[in-house]
Amino acid sequence: MFSEKLRDLRMKKGISQEELSEVLDVSRQSISRYENGTAQPDLDKLVLLAKYFEVSTDYLLVGSPEEEQAPSSDAMGTDKITIMSPVNGNVASYHKFFLIPVFGKKEFHPEVILCGVDGRNFWGESSANLAWYRTREDAETELKEIMDAMARGQSNYELKYFVPIKSRGLFDYEIDE
Repeated sequence: MFSEKLRDLRMKKGISQEELSEVLDVSRQSISRYENGTAQPDLDKLVLLAKYFEVSTDYLLVGSPEEEQAPSSDAMGTDKITIMSPVNGNVASYHKFFLIPVFGKKEFHPEVILCGVDGRNFWGESSANLAWYRTREDAETELKEIMDAMARGQSNYELKYFVPIKSRGLFDYEIDE
């Protein structure tokens, strides 16, 4: 039954009804009605759900578990570590990290941005800028320590090597020394 499959997929992914409602651009109450079987999504929303949960629309509507399994938590990457970003103060759990060089770097700019992937959305991986680094070496040191902490099974990590930044006009910034 669709309502049970939707609820199970949402729970396995570890997201709230509110978070799923943002993905579909519907109210949280709509998600609740989908899950209790009193409403059905339109075709566009059904396709979005299938893409988001990486299953077919057939699986959502009529498929059996033998025909298609939803992705397991292992396949989605359960090794996560919680980090507070000094960029915006947000706290979230991330399972993958990457470095981005600063485009058009000037003398007063940091060299690299550390980004963390915290999940998936309709457009692909959902990532956030976590911190800015004066040098690539500082960022690589931070990244190595994060990976070591994850390998040890730590659940939290406090960033150490980042530099604070401040606004320098409408679309620019600089290292805040």
